[in-house]
Amino acid sequence: PPPPPKAPAQCHGLVTLSGSSGSISSGPGPTSPHLCRWVISSPSSVVVLHFTGVNVKGSEGRVSVFVGPKDVQAFKNNDVVNWQEAFASFQGAVYPMPVICHASQVLIVFESDSLHEKDSSFNMTWSSGTTAAAKALIETDLAKSTDVARAQSVEPAHSSPSRSSGHATAST
Repeated sequence: PPPPPKAPAQCHGLVTLSGSSGSISSGPGPTSPHLCRWVISSPSSVVVLHFTGVNVKGSEGRVSVFVGPKDVQAFKNNDVVNWQEAFASFQGAVYPMPVICHASQVLIVFESDSLHEKDSSFNMTWSSGTTAAAKALIETDLAKSTDVARAQSVEPAHSSPSRSSGHATAST
């Protein structure tokens, strides 16, 4: 039988991961100083991140993604991270779309404030290669088209046909 899957890499400072796929689980919350980092090194030039849950509480908490060797080197050891430089960043309770990173190195940074460290967490998997990127693009397009279809099927509560133009108008 094949070997069992590896346990997700949990939060404890800077963790270096390599391979074509894997998973990360923050566990019960960041260790002091409430900041955890994972560097993913892939044999492919495309890494796709699938966040299966982000629940980061507090105004200072977030999960951020930095892409490429330059950004990985710039931010992997910083105690203070400039979140505006991130390729992607998430707060609150969200399930973001797949994040397609066009680089073989990606840095994931998880930070929470001291009041919410035990209540904040996230889980994600990653895969690499053009096939993984194509699947992620299809997932994203399907999700967007489903959202558009839902929005179009919901009519305003107070709409009535206009007799002069034949178009529906909303009354206020």
